[in-house]
Amino acid sequence: MSRKTDLGIYLLDEKTFYYLEAGPNHIGNTLDRVRKTLIQRNKIIPAVNTNYAKSNYEFMSFSDAEKQDVNMVPIYISKHVQSLFEQQKSDTKGNFK
Repeated sequence: MSRKTDLGIYLLDEKTFYYLEAGPNHIGNTLDRVRKTLIQRNKIIPAVNTNYAKSNYEFMSFSDAEKQDVNMVPIYISKHVQSLFEQQKSDTKGNFK
């Protein structure tokens, strides 16, 4: 589960907050990984050699995103972590759990 102090990226156009979900693994720089993933997915276009370009995103902490009640989308560190979280969600469904 993500810590409250972890940083993510809030896309202003989509009004969506993207954060890294690594499970119990310690990741040093979560913000850099999220930014690179969003560049690969063509959600962020890096402005090269421009000093005055306005970016379409801003950095935000996980706790601030929860307080603002924005759409939160996890970026999983691996398929294994993703399957663990999906299994955890399906385990909580049911009448006797």
